[in-house]
Amino acid sequence: MDILSKSNRMSYVAAWGAMTHLAFEMTFGETQIVSLQGPTYVTIWNKILSMAVIGVGYFPMFAGLALDSLVSLAVTFLYACVLLAVDIYKIFECELIPTARLIFIVRDLPSLACLGYLCVSIPVCIFHGLRSKSLRIFTSSERVSFLGEDKDLESTSEAEHVRDLLRPPKPPPPAARNLKEKVAGIAKSVFARVIYQNKHKYRYSTRVLSVTVMGIILLYLAVVEFFVMILPLFTILSNGFKETLDGIGREFQLGEDEWITETRDEFILFEDLIQDGRICVIVSLTFAGATGVLSILHMLTSYRTNMLSLYKGDNTHIPHRSEFANTGLLLGSMKYSGFQIAYIGWGFILHLICFLLISVALCVLIIILMEGYTEWLIGILATTWPAWVMTIVLMVVQKLSAKFFFLQDRGLLLAMNNRRALFSFSFFLFFYNIFLGFLSCLMRIIKSIVIGTIFLSRLDNSALPRRFQMMDPGFAAYVGFLHMECSHTHPVLLMFVRILMAGKKKRDEAVNDPEKPEITEEKARAFVRARIRWQTAYSILKNPALRATRKCHLDHVKELQERLSKMYHLDKNQTSEVMKEMQRSGVDINDVNESLQAEGKPSSADNLVKALKMNNFLQKMRRDKGLGLGVFASRPPSEEITEMTFISPQTDRKGASNDDLTTYKQWKSAAFTALEMDHEKKMKPIKMSDIKTNV
Repeated sequence: MDILSKSNRMSYVAAWGAMTHLAFEMTFGETQIVSLQGPTYVTIWNKILSMAVIGVGYFPMFAGLALDSLVSLAVTFLYACVLLAVDIYKIFECELIPTARLIFIVRDLPSLACLGYLCVSIPVCIFHGLRSKSLRIFTSSERVSFLGEDKDLESTSEAEHVRDLLRPPKPPPPAARNLKEKVAGIAKSVFARVIYQNKHKYRYSTRVLSVTVMGIILLYLAVVEFFVMILPLFTILSNGFKETLDGIGREFQLGEDEWITETRDEFILFEDLIQDGRICVIVSLTFAGATGVLSILHMLTSYRTNMLSLYKGDNTHIPHRSEFANTGLLLGSMKYSGFQIAYIGWGFILHLICFLLISVALCVLIIILMEGYTEWLIGILATTWPAWVMTIVLMVVQKLSAKFFFLQDRGLLLAMNNRRALFSFSFFLFFYNIFLGFLSCLMRIIKSIVIGTIFLSRLDNSALPRRFQMMDPGFAAYVGFLHMECSHTHPVLLMFVRILMAGKKKRDEAVNDPEKPEITEEKARAFVRARIRWQTAYSILKNPALRATRKCHLDHVKELQERLSKMYHLDKNQTSEVMKEMQRSGVDINDVNESLQAEGKPSSADNLVKALKMNNFLQKMRRDKGLGLGVFASRPPSEEITEMTFISPQTDRKGASNDDLTTYKQWKSAAFTALEMDHEKKMKPIKMSDIKTNV
């Protein structure tokens, strides 16, 4: 399976969904395929080997979908049909009551639906492939060349993304004109914020969709299993108390023993508690499942937002890839799928426990109030109401005063107003804010617990603070997965490469066309070369920074590095450091050579300054060599040069800064004299021969 492509997405999703129930039973249940008897450390291998057997058993289905040939799709179709037949046989092989059989069908419904989809979709793909003659038996090398290539580039999501980048932004939607449009707009905004926000023509990757469907199926199976396991226990207990109460009577009778009355009251109380507990479990399971599904849908939206931000180079939420090693990013991408499914399972369990505790607490509170025990609640409110009222008043007063009295333009500008009153107001409120700080600290703890519990199943948000978020293994896996996806599925990159490949294929077909004469072929090639050269020259002219990446420039830099290495006995790292310093100083070596070699011709001021900077740097480098400084710190100091002699010009330069004038005065004569034919005689005290060789 090509986890980076977006082809055959639903088939892969159905294949993953078909094996989710086995993964669920292997992880959370007692089911095992391999059974080894012995000590505990031996029996642990049962689940490990059973998971390996599941992978081997379902591998032919994924291999057939990945090959995408006539034979492989036929084998996959037969494989899916056999698995579907086996699952149906397992449901109807035993004589069960209708309720039990219905439970089996409901529990295996996702697996049956996924296998049924494969049994229907694969024959349709084979039919369309045979009709368009795009399916045949491919060799392994041909199959590799076809991976990741779409037949119609114009209809891909990458092409639509690039089109949106080149189009002007869309105008904002018009305001609602009547009540019906306002209600529809509010409903859409609530749906987009609470449930899911759609984006036109955006396609999720195969891996994300597979993880999403597996997570939803996992929640479905967990909810069904809990309903099947827990609710019958409440039914059994309720029936037992009901039969006992029917035997002793639900109404008080004259002359009955006291122990019968006490037993009746206790059993009635237990029966009510069992009924309330049943309702609490149903509500908790429903809310836990709904919360899990909403978390998965929000995770999809967050993944899409983060991926689009990475496409634009925005690392506001996701740390930049330069902060991590490539190995760590790949490991995170490999772990993401399994981590996400496991986190969804743990999140469901924690949500279920929290909802169960909340529902039980609310149930107990309602029962206490219904029984008339309200004095304790009234006492708590009578004792604490001044603190709550004072807290609300202080918060409201500070917010209103900050907006309307202490900021200009009612808070639109971050500029203070009434400064002296603000300082006095802050002084007196300092003591009250200490009290608010205690309550705020409690709210901070409660918010951290609630938000951490809600977002436990989501890997797109770290459970740790921002400075420590990479210590969260789930978030680290999510970051690695996103960076790997962005590096290999960037729409602009993919479309650029595909356009180049399509253009090359078109040119090759035109050149190799036997109907065209040879002279036409040569003209076509010459025209292509001329057009490429013209486009290259235009790009370099508009982007001067590209000159440093040209082959001629790199060859010249390499030659200069070799000269520096031979002259100063430097290693490769030291010469690279010297060249980086030269390029950082803004020196263009080619321009310096052309300006200095033009004898008797005036040079432009820019090139002259570059020449002086070049000479200044080389003089400093020679001085550092003599004194054993900088890159020459590891070598013993040389006694050749201990100080420099400057030659000042008699002319001055107008319109230049002080730094440029200083450089100009000190190095103008030395820069041009160094490159004359008899420079060794004229500049013997300074030894400029090395400088000329470098230039």
